[in-house]
Amino acid sequence: MAENKNDQTGRDLLPAERQDMILSLLTRQSVVTVTELASLLNTTEITVRRDLTILANAGLLKRVRGGAMSLSGTTTRAGSLAPSFAAPVPAPDGISDIPLPAGIDDPNGAKPVIGVMLPEPSFFWPNVIESIRDTAGELGARVVSRESSYDKIDETEILDWIAKEPSLCGIILSPSGRPEIAERTWDWIAHSPVPVVVVERDQPVFGTCYVDSVRTNHHFGVRKAAVHFLQHGHTRIGAAFSDTPTSGVIENGWKHILNDSDRIDCPFILDGIQPYDTSGVDGIVDKIIDTGVTAMLVHSDYLAIAIAQVLERRGKRVPDDVSLISIDGYATPSSRPLTVLRSNSKELGEICVRTLMQRIADPEAATRHIFVDPTLVDRGSVATIA
Repeated sequence: MAENKNDQTGRDLLPAERQDMILSLLTRQSVVTVTELASLLNTTEITVRRDLTILANAGLLKRVRGGAMSLSGTTTRAGSLAPSFAAPVPAPDGISDIPLPAGIDDPNGAKPVIGVMLPEPSFFWPNVIESIRDTAGELGARVVSRESSYDKIDETEILDWIAKEPSLCGIILSPSGRPEIAERTWDWIAHSPVPVVVVERDQPVFGTCYVDSVRTNHHFGVRKAAVHFLQHGHTRIGAAFSDTPTSGVIENGWKHILNDSDRIDCPFILDGIQPYDTSGVDGIVDKIIDTGVTAMLVHSDYLAIAIAQVLERRGKRVPDDVSLISIDGYATPSSRPLTVLRSNSKELGEICVRTLMQRIADPEAATRHIFVDPTLVDRGSVATIA
């Protein structure tokens, strides 16, 4: 057996992929053990300890005997962030009053099945899946789901497996962000035996497969961030983005703002830097200090956390010296209270099911692309300046 082979995908996990999964687990529980991680990742304890050391050195978790802990969200050091709790976002109205479309009941009396293929359960994806399950249950349907991955995996094999469900009525999925993988997935979608709703992905620029989609409105989200910075007096703002399937959309939204207005002076935009790339994070902080920016827009959470850690080691306080807004907002509550732009996972999942049901009920209706605005959760990491 290969050292890092994943049982479900049958391939070796990359170090970055293992580390992402470790960080993801720490968003859902405060402590993980080496033994637990070795079993989850199907690798050796030596490899896990090496990964934990890399993440601890990047300031993304705390090493403890036999495992690791998520970072504390509170600290008493002078100049560091104090806890701040935002009011919960009100849940959208339920859709239990929307009946299942006629003609999808299984003749043998089985519940209709909604197939789901979403990336490995990190950050907000578990909440999306939970919302899909809850909404489907309200409608009398059940969900069959399989995880895909952000890396090289043949998603069509997963979809073929889902398509074998005899009571399948539709599929909700998120194709890989990697073009070489997504091309085959989109080809499968074009020939899908049931209606498909794509979540958090745009179709290829010159693709000929047109299906309904539900996405976070990241372009509008970064506008919210820009307005928040400006309202607090910040005009010299830098930006840094990790390499994720949505980072390109977020970065393009930020560039549109810069092109459309001269109110923001952005001396640098750095992309493709992962939070555990210590030299890369150090380089971002060098830029922050050298250019004198007073604020930073950062995607993802863990990159924002890593930047905050290095800033504090360099004697720069957040938010007194550098204000931060993070995009994603799922890790920061368990680590440090950064102001965030958070996708509404519950509403995304519910709207996916609603859109799928409407497509089943009216197959000839025009294709719909629905955008859900992210919520800006103010946790006090943007200071007011003169």
